[in-house]
Amino acid sequence: MAILKESDKKEVQKRLAVMNKTVKVITFLPESDIIVPGRRECMYCNEVKELMSDLVATTDKLSLVLIDPLKQPETAQEYGLKKDSLGFMYPAITFSVLEDDGQEKHYNIWFYGIPAGYEFATLLDDIILLSTGNVKLNKALLPQLAAINTKVTMDVFVTPTCPYCPKAVFTAHQFAYFNPNFTGNMIEASEFEELTNRWNVYGVPKTVINEKIEVEGAVPENLMLDYVKNALL
Repeated sequence: MAILKESDKKEVQKRLAVMNKTVKVITFLPESDIIVPGRRECMYCNEVKELMSDLVATTDKLSLVLIDPLKQPETAQEYGLKKDSLGFMYPAITFSVLEDDGQEKHYNIWFYGIPAGYEFATLLDDIILLSTGNVKLNKALLPQLAAINTKVTMDVFVTPTCPYCPKAVFTAHQFAYFNPNFTGNMIEASEFEELTNRWNVYGVPKTVINEKIEVEGAVPENLMLDYVKNALL
């Protein structure tokens, strides 16, 4: 069953018409939706699979790869799929790009949970960023961002109905696109309660940097970079 309406698909096609490079949408979820005691219950795995199928059907510049992290844990590990106490976190979406030299490059840009509501627009923004390389960050920040040579993980907690969350997520994702030392994770708060409770997420967006610095709200990108630097002290 299609999730995107025909009118939605046409709008997506218009948005993605600017794509240059081919983007692979890599989606992690179990093949089986049977509930097994002690295993993560995936609330929206079927919806994510259908949504990604609808999405890639809108342009030949997108392709979809489905990976079961329970059957292919080595592959999940290689990509850097995040874990909590229940094991690999899913559903999860990440991307690789077919570069001009024919090589495939994976970017540390992740969606954990369904990219619904306002976050679907972020998903499209990410795809356009990956395909065109058109970074929207303040150019004055780029030298500072490039100078960071330590691993940085930015976990951005969101809900689909939060209108301010896409800005925080896209900032983290652009940091990860520009500097491979960064990993930007969107985490849908209701789907991963263990992490949500651990970091006392009562309002969104909330960004946790290297499990050290907590940032409330969608702060400007220059201020977010300052928080990153503080997390590395």
